[in-house]
Amino acid sequence: MIVLKADSELKMTFERLIKTMHANVNWTGLFVALDNYLILQGEVRSLFFHFDSRKVAENIVDLPIKEDEIKDTDEAAVRDVINMILYAFGKWGTIQGLRVEKNTEQLNTLFGHVLAGIYIEPEYTTQYFRFYHAGKRITYEDVIQAALEAKEAVQKEEEADEEQGLWHKVEWKMAHTVFERTELSLSERAKGRIGNNFYKVGYRCPKCKGNLHMIMYPKGKEFRIETPEGVVLLAKACTCAACHRFYTPRPWKLLGDGDIYLMDFEEDKKAYEDYLELMGRNGEHEANSRYNEYEDGRKPAGVEDEQQPLEELCEDLPEYSDADFEELLNKIEEGFFPESSIAACEPAIQEEKKRHKKLKSTPASDQDEVTDDEEEQDESKNRHAEKQHGNESAGESGWKRNEHKKQYEDARQDETERRHVKGSRYESDSRQPHEAGQISGESSDEKYAQVNNAEAQKVRETYQAKFGVADRMSERQLSELKHQLMHETRISPEERKQYLDMLEEKEQDRKLAALNKKAESCADKNYAVMRRVYDEIAEEKLPQEKKQNLLLNLKQKMQTQAEREVAELVGKMPPNMDRARYHALREKLKEYEGVDLTPYQERLESQKNLAEQQEIKNMIRQSRKITRDDLTELKERLKEKEFEPGLVLPYFEQIENKIRQMDENEIAEITGDPAHMSFDEGMDAYQKIAEGPYLPDLKDNALELLSRRLSKIKTDECEQLVNKLKNELEEAGITESQKHYFYPARKVLLKQAAPQETEVIDYAMASYAAGNGLFEYPIFVVDTSRNNSGKEGIILTPEHLYYSTLMTSYRIDVPSIDEITASTGLLNRGVYVTEKNGKKTKIPYAVENKQLTAYAGVLNEFIHYLQEKPDSRNISYLAKEKHDTICCFRCGYVYKGGNICPKCGFKNNA
Repeated sequence: MIVLKADSELKMTFERLIKTMHANVNWTGLFVALDNYLILQGEVRSLFFHFDSRKVAENIVDLPIKEDEIKDTDEAAVRDVINMILYAFGKWGTIQGLRVEKNTEQLNTLFGHVLAGIYIEPEYTTQYFRFYHAGKRITYEDVIQAALEAKEAVQKEEEADEEQGLWHKVEWKMAHTVFERTELSLSERAKGRIGNNFYKVGYRCPKCKGNLHMIMYPKGKEFRIETPEGVVLLAKACTCAACHRFYTPRPWKLLGDGDIYLMDFEEDKKAYEDYLELMGRNGEHEANSRYNEYEDGRKPAGVEDEQQPLEELCEDLPEYSDADFEELLNKIEEGFFPESSIAACEPAIQEEKKRHKKLKSTPASDQDEVTDDEEEQDESKNRHAEKQHGNESAGESGWKRNEHKKQYEDARQDETERRHVKGSRYESDSRQPHEAGQISGESSDEKYAQVNNAEAQKVRETYQAKFGVADRMSERQLSELKHQLMHETRISPEERKQYLDMLEEKEQDRKLAALNKKAESCADKNYAVMRRVYDEIAEEKLPQEKKQNLLLNLKQKMQTQAEREVAELVGKMPPNMDRARYHALREKLKEYEGVDLTPYQERLESQKNLAEQQEIKNMIRQSRKITRDDLTELKERLKEKEFEPGLVLPYFEQIENKIRQMDENEIAEITGDPAHMSFDEGMDAYQKIAEGPYLPDLKDNALELLSRRLSKIKTDECEQLVNKLKNELEEAGITESQKHYFYPARKVLLKQAAPQETEVIDYAMASYAAGNGLFEYPIFVVDTSRNNSGKEGIILTPEHLYYSTLMTSYRIDVPSIDEITASTGLLNRGVYVTEKNGKKTKIPYAVENKQLTAYAGVLNEFIHYLQEKPDSRNISYLAKEKHDTICCFRCGYVYKGGNICPKCGFKNNA
């Protein structure tokens, strides 16, 4: 049982709630958390909230409450957990007069955010409200206890289970490849950004075909890389985030040329991301007309440093060869020209693109005039046609041969007349009237009017004769006949249409006969063949009514065949089928459209479970299970296979139990006896556990234990530093000021500090020292704001000096400070911080002018004292052994100072 005393805010809220509910409860201001109940303790009757039954009820209960066991609700986490009652029971409708607009899913998300800081997961539904810690269900009383133990101002560290990545020799390799280039709109370029000053471009990755992202470097800030040809200074580079690759052209070349350097991090995402961040520091999205260059200054002969403006280059676009124009497009894509120039020249460039595309796709122009060679070719074709037709007509009667000969002579005459009309366009105007009529584009009706009846009758007889033998004509002959009819002018348009309709009908009948034959030929074939024939018939260009019966009959046969094949496939399933073969079978069954698989469903599901069980057993039997990494990898591989949960969960539980035992043993070895640890030892253990891949609940418990120890050590140190600075200011004669605040570290640790003692400090820390590190406590705060809020002034911690003015705020690392001085002149009066790099900054102060020099002297001495204390340096350095020379864990680069490798970007080299 946990007893809590409501603060003023909670008391006002719940007294209003009791009044709204018209509850007969005279509340004492005490909350009692008991199992899954929250009780508002009354003088006689109490108000009960039950999480399991969702009920809110009044009852008389006598709870033995001791005064010394009552806890405060000053922790934000405790207040939030209590206030959840209003949303949960209000949504259930069990609190009269309270309405909650959020839906269940939104409330579950809200509760998740509230409880995330104390590592508890909620499950809120319309039926119940439950809580889980490390996968185990806990009571509401446990939630209150966890909230009481939570630290309010602890900063969460970065995800500590991050791998360090692989070993990489950071030297770019020479390569040659082809980069496809696509057109991207401005909106498309703005989508899918990856940050670090890389922006989307039209080039595609040669490996995955995804769009690349480009970065450019201003002059003097080129990115330095090592290559087989020596050191190269990059003006431009591209990356593919999906493949973890970087591309850059060789010096004095374009990326589109394909002659490049390549840096491939393969599957090492962490190494890629670190290098991406490193490359992005000095990059920008501003056009520059520079190529990559060798550091030693060598360059090919004839290369020009200066680039012509795009506007000048576009003046001569029509004179560009394909290669020159492609080079210009590559330069535009690679940022050689500013966007304003590209926008101004865009119409001309697009027009030139169309012209080049047209030139590539259009063959040489056909001549309009019919040449002698063409005449001879046509004559030869006609002779060949006559000869071929004569061969086809061998054995026919003489009159038929004569008739066929006459037909082809007529066709030849028509072709001659057609050429004559075409050629007459280039003759003089002194032509016969009927010739001029042909050239002027008379309609077929007008031409028909000029033909006498005798000639028209002759033409009709010719076509009737041709249609008499149409059934024996080849496809080519029918096509020629159709072409002749379409250009016939010696009969009326109505007659011509009748002949064309008859010809179309014959063609369709011929197609339909061929399709019937094809359908009959596949009647005894398998479903796949029948399906292919069905699709071919359905896509054939015939009236639907002609092929409808054929399709219907074939579909019925297909259905019968499909059902037969499905039954055969399921019937022949082997009892020891593996999962791959099972999935192949299911994919095969999907091909049979319209077949009801319901009769086979039970057998298929049974076969699936057997296949999955066998594969799970095989995976476990064949896997190495010695180390924690082995077990974790096995579990991940089982997850990736997406087995049925009911089959794989028992194996997950066995694996997790083994991992838990390993983690418990390793954490116990790391922590040892925390009560006797120094800060260095404790911080080292803290970092090891935070960075280790341990189970969340074990890690949280161990870190909480170490956090208490480290907080105690840093609180002691902070208290000593506060006393030291106070004494030094007093000895220097600095008058005590209401603008000066010293952090009551001991009272804060014991939760004995009054709100007015820390409110200015807390506000100042939240306003301009939000990036303070773990266990970084303030020593001294100067408030120079007019409303005494803490918004402006300085904050001094063992690691940093933060300051904020009306116009700016900044942080200075304590180790980087050279000295603090005062200036008492009229024009430049103030306190100044000079850094080791020569930078001089004026910081706020709150002492009298006559004490300015002494005040600055005290701060200067105190800063130098902090610089001499190892425990007061940056926490990330305290956890590991210090090295004058650092060898990068990833690339082996040797350097001095800093925990980020300047060559590959690895961040954990302290």
